[in-house]
Amino acid sequence: MPRPDAFPAPAARADVQSHQQRHWSTVEEHLILDRYRPLADLGSGGFGSVELAFDTKMARRVAIKRLPLDDGHAAVRRAGLAEARTAAMLNHPSIVTVHEWDTDDSAAYIVMEDIDGASLADILDERGVPLDDDECAAVLDAVAGAVAFAHANGVLHLDLKPANILVARDGRVKVADFGIAALTDATGRARGASGTIGYMPPEQLRGRPVDERTDTWALGALLYELLTRANPFDADTAEGSLFKIEVAPVPAPSEFEPTLSEEIDEVLLNALAPDPDDRYQSIEELADALSPLLGDARLGRKSLAEYLDDTLGDDVGYEGEYGRPGLWDALAPYSGWFRRAAAALVSGWLGWAGVSAVLPDGGAGLAAGALAGLAGALAPGLGLALGGVSFSAGLGVVAEWWLGLAALALFAAHWLAVGRHGEGDALMPAAGPLLGIARMAPAAPLLAGYAFPPLQAAVAGGLSALATMLVSAATGGSASLLSPGWSWLWHPWSGATTVDAALRTVADPGVLAVVAAWAIAGATCSALCGRSSRGAAVLGVALGIAVIAGGYALWGAIGNGTAPLASAAVDLGISAVLMIAVVAFGPPPQSRDV
Repeated sequence: MPRPDAFPAPAARADVQSHQQRHWSTVEEHLILDRYRPLADLGSGGFGSVELAFDTKMARRVAIKRLPLDDGHAAVRRAGLAEARTAAMLNHPSIVTVHEWDTDDSAAYIVMEDIDGASLADILDERGVPLDDDECAAVLDAVAGAVAFAHANGVLHLDLKPANILVARDGRVKVADFGIAALTDATGRARGASGTIGYMPPEQLRGRPVDERTDTWALGALLYELLTRANPFDADTAEGSLFKIEVAPVPAPSEFEPTLSEEIDEVLLNALAPDPDDRYQSIEELADALSPLLGDARLGRKSLAEYLDDTLGDDVGYEGEYGRPGLWDALAPYSGWFRRAAAALVSGWLGWAGVSAVLPDGGAGLAAGALAGLAGALAPGLGLALGGVSFSAGLGVVAEWWLGLAALALFAAHWLAVGRHGEGDALMPAAGPLLGIARMAPAAPLLAGYAFPPLQAAVAGGLSALATMLVSAATGGSASLLSPGWSWLWHPWSGATTVDAALRTVADPGVLAVVAAWAIAGATCSALCGRSSRGAAVLGVALGIAVIAGGYALWGAIGNGTAPLASAAVDLGISAVLMIAVVAFGPPPQSRDV
């Protein structure tokens, strides 16, 4: 995975073993860009930080570079961001894939694939010896191909160094951080030159115009270090590095590693010429000159893979140190299928119940249910519209016409607000009565808060309470109206007291207090679950249960001696247990951009 010292000012390097076995602190905070859950802080460098994160939409781990942006220098920032976006579009097998690029008011974020392996900086530090000819050939083959491809697309790297060359467990070599040097200019923190001292030629150190030959020089310095484990141009200041490049004689690589041939000395010294006109004029020229002098790239990849396999051991990084993602994160990619299945069931039931009230004999009800269910599966918003209209018509026939009209108005308002979008919160009102059968109806607003932003959770919670109480009243329930009978599922119109019970229910001020409490509980739970951490979710659930209990206590105070809170105690307890299980399976996965 990309390391923090892949930034222009490198952080202290850790060896490969500690790279996998160090203690990763679990990070629980808001989703990054409303999508990526932080898993571990991988450290920070001179220009930002790197985090391992879980993509809640694609169910994969990613590495995210967070680069703080200066408030000033807007024009430079825009130019730098534009160039970095261009770099992010590069698609090459030897370039680390960039999945997403975005900014907010304070930082830029580069979301890229997580490479399970190590950087060349790690490998050199751990081994303590140079790479062999085969391994250098593998690196040259991949890096030259990647950089030449970038140059052909008008992108310079400007920060080639061992920390930016990553080696996967299977030996594949990939170049990271294209465009980062350009982006650091946009932060307002880099002055004159961007890159890493020791890998920058004179023109880059002086902040003068750069071109493809700048990357050619950097590749020469990189290969010099891989073959000798020495960087003769490293210094504490740009001036010190310039002296070593332009004034002091550059030592031949064979002075550090006597086994190297004179031909390799000549190629690398030509690549490292101070004057761009004296160097190889392209990456391809350098690769063509050096490749015949090295070993077999295929054998080099195999050697690197064997080394990493021996050094890193079992893949503890994914399941051990980083921890498994929550169940809800794992199910997130399939949420659309679950939503459509739920929409099909709800829409189908509404369609069947409505038509059965008008045409109780024959198969008309089943046909209507099948049609509405199919619509719900294909287009949830359409299915809910058909089901709602059908149910309202049935209610008007069985009860009073004005009651059916009132139900239609309620369905229409709900559909216009959320149902037409076909999202999951449109289905939540049906959850209350269904959960009520199992004595856990109060979990409905909490589940809405767990899954949706506060406004949607409040609406879904309030409507869940209203639906639960109406069904409970219509099936002979009493305060606290939390236990609908099973019979309403297949005999929705059988109760003779349906109309009177419904009227008494919605007219009771205590019931309205409970409906408001469910809505507030949903919003409260959502506000805390929006932090996407288990701790905040537990607090949200606890406060939500307390708010609902308060609603029932208020109903008891208004109801002149009735004790709905005592009647609701079992349901509240079971709902709390259910929500504890839900939280235990993983923190809330939802995005807050809806």
